[in-house]
Amino acid sequence: MKKRILLTAAGVAVIHLLLSIGSVAVAFGSGMEAFDNPGYQPSMVERVADSIAGILMQPGMSLWTPWMSKNMPNVVEGGLILLNSLLWGIAWALLLHAKTLAGGKNPDNNALKATS
Repeated sequence: MKKRILLTAAGVAVIHLLLSIGSVAVAFGSGMEAFDNPGYQPSMVERVADSIAGILMQPGMSLWTPWMSKNMPNVVEGGLILLNSLLWGIAWALLLHAKTLAGGKNPDNNALKATS
């Protein structure tokens, strides 16, 4: 049971990390035209990617202050991004396995008892 929760948490964390990095890259890449064009209006894709990135980067983004940007090495920021994804993975794994955790039952054992 614990192995299943850990695997779920790791899988969700990897998916979260990929979605976070992807949405930041799309939002940043789409907004590059704003540097050349002062009258640039962001596209729907850029606005959606920016909103998704803002959601997925929480709560880690709230912890990273301007002071930290100036005084902390980049590896700390990278570690915070990884920990943020891991936090999301653990939270979703616990939500997905809440029924099993609340009942204290192992679904694998119940399936074996039903067939015996």
